[in-house]
Amino acid sequence: MKVFACTLLVVVLLAVAKQSSAAEYKGCYVKNYGDPYFPYSLVDTKMSNDMCIQHCRAQGKPYAGTKRVRCGCGTEEHVVEMTKAEESDCTDDCKAGGGICGGYARLSVYSTAQEKRMLNLREVLGDLTDTLETLENAYKREMGETEDFEEDMRELEDMEAAGMAEDEE
Repeated sequence: MKVFACTLLVVVLLAVAKQSSAAEYKGCYVKNYGDPYFPYSLVDTKMSNDMCIQHCRAQGKPYAGTKRVRCGCGTEEHVVEMTKAEESDCTDDCKAGGGICGGYARLSVYSTAQEKRMLNLREVLGDLTDTLETLENAYKREMGETEDFEEDMRELEDMEAAGMAEDEE
């Protein structure tokens, strides 16, 4: 049983590890003054797309957007609500070099990728741990390996009886 659980865990970890954790460019989006999308949370005179992506990933946000020296972090809803602009509208070089950081009223948007996968990995591992504990306890009860087996069974019968009594009322 434990060998199966360990094998399953390794398979899950390998599947997640094979997925790329690299950020992906999503495009050039319209960002007007006062828009609630991608609120700026980092300003740096040496802004780069990588700096912004790392910042937003650390904030737990799935998207990062750059505009000159500013970085904003966003959600899936932000990307859906925003208007996609022509790629030629994003023309400002990042101050640190290495790419384009938006343009006039424009934002260069990237997925942070890793945060989304890490969240899913946590969910999978949490569910897997709960399932393995349940299976292990059931196995121990079936094999009579628990010292408190009789007590566990009495508690279950008491809970069932209490449930039936409530149903009759």
